[in-house]
Amino acid sequence: MKLIIKEYLASLKERDELDAILPDLLSQLGLNVYSRPARGTRQDGVDVGAVGSLDGGPEKVYLFSIKAGDLTRREWDGDAAQSLRPSLNEILDSYIPNRLPAEHRDKDISICITIGGNVLEQARPLLTGYIAQNSKANISFEEWNGDKLAAYIQSEFLREDLLPEQARSLLRKSLAMLDEPEISYRHFAALIRTLSAVEALNDVQRVTAIRQMSICLWILFAWAREAENTESAYLAGEFTLLHAWNLVRLYVGKNNKTARAIETAFLSIFSAYSQVCSEFLGKNVLPYVDKLHAVSDAVRSSCSLDVNIKLFDLLGRLGSDGLWAYWGAQRCPEEERDLREARLRETQTYVEAVKELISNNPALLLPAKDDQGIDILIATLLLAVDRDNGPFIASWLGEMMERARFSYKTNGKYPCVLATYSELLEHPKSADEDYRRSATSASILYPSIALWTALIGDTETYNKVSDIKRELLQHCTFQFWYPDDGSEVHFYTDGELHGATLANLAIDRPKEEFLAQVFDECDHSPYFKELSAVKSGWWPLIVIACRHYRLPLPLHFFQEIYKSLK
Repeated sequence: MKLIIKEYLASLKERDELDAILPDLLSQLGLNVYSRPARGTRQDGVDVGAVGSLDGGPEKVYLFSIKAGDLTRREWDGDAAQSLRPSLNEILDSYIPNRLPAEHRDKDISICITIGGNVLEQARPLLTGYIAQNSKANISFEEWNGDKLAAYIQSEFLREDLLPEQARSLLRKSLAMLDEPEISYRHFAALIRTLSAVEALNDVQRVTAIRQMSICLWILFAWAREAENTESAYLAGEFTLLHAWNLVRLYVGKNNKTARAIETAFLSIFSAYSQVCSEFLGKNVLPYVDKLHAVSDAVRSSCSLDVNIKLFDLLGRLGSDGLWAYWGAQRCPEEERDLREARLRETQTYVEAVKELISNNPALLLPAKDDQGIDILIATLLLAVDRDNGPFIASWLGEMMERARFSYKTNGKYPCVLATYSELLEHPKSADEDYRRSATSASILYPSIALWTALIGDTETYNKVSDIKRELLQHCTFQFWYPDDGSEVHFYTDGELHGATLANLAIDRPKEEFLAQVFDECDHSPYFKELSAVKSGWWPLIVIACRHYRLPLPLHFFQEIYKSLK
């Protein structure tokens, strides 16, 4: 296990990775972390500042200067943008005299040279000489290399009494099966369930559990990135983020030590999740969406069903990540206009990627499964951030309805409620009316198309949905899903069935009456606004939960669009 952790540490980057792990580790060791990594502010060589006692020693101030990977001669004092020696000089010349908190100036100071790998032989004499020259009575130096960090992580996060052998075994299995993403993910999901059993934990155990979840996700991501296969890490990132929120939600609104520690660890998990998304989509999807059939061909399958399932899955992922970017822009303080503009540009990049993916991959013109309506709603929710995308949405959904109607009438690959892969491969295995009724017994897809076409004023496509319901799918229960009083407890872990459905939709009525019906139900269903993720402003978590657990997107997300039409 220590070797696994050491290899993981050596592969981490300095910014937003190694420096994201260290503060939680120091807190777990009992230190008080008073300074954390920050962007856009002068740090004078100190990435992390902490105070306290380690291993029973005297209380000290620990100043950490972090460098990724191995320390080479070039990384020590070469032409690298962030060499170590200049950072150490800044600590001695500027940070300690001018920025060390007043309450800690009478304490001994330990400057910790923190690297994810090892000090290579070529740099060792230079480092040894520097330490000997600059050590003073109250200033000493420590080397925190990959071995030391791995030992601390193993002893504090993964020690026997906190992470049993079965859990450590699950982590090893997940790492070993990275080339089989679904198997790797299943092992990791079992690990996260073990760590996040809320009912069995007290405050201290919950802090430790969420930190362990963070460390395990970072390890999985580092190994997956090294193997150039981040599919397992992507799914694990969603799962871990949701289960971590299930711990965080218990402390929303509180301002005590436990709540702050939980929040910090959650942000570390969110950082890992965000980087997994960027790594996966940035390398595998975004560069190819503007090329005809490129993403479809990359599925590497001669089976059209495989292409269809993966394309809609990627559509949901692009939509989700674009909504995170939009959420980030909304949360930017007024004074950080540059950051807000950068987030909005990122949002627009995802908007264009969704449109190009649809335009260049005809598989996205006809869903194979009814629950792919979830991915369609996520994608259209992102497209709706720009009102000019209305005609594109109308064209896409209009073509989808034409193909769905034709496929059903000719007994082709029409959208169905079948769930297993084997059933979908055989579909439609019969033209028998009983089979057709069974395969289309219910639908969220068609009502979702009706919803959007009604919102954007596309009466023609809305009428197509009404017609297919009246002429071909009278037996099919068109429905929408709404959270209920059990959703807050089960939404983030998918522990039990929850939510309520609205059937008998007024799709046979004018679109104004249909919209009034479904959104009036939103007004009479208060549980969405009571969800902790919504109340605390982390609403994209609901989108992720719907995508990951295959739950229909609550219509409350579309209420603002509806209200703007009135």
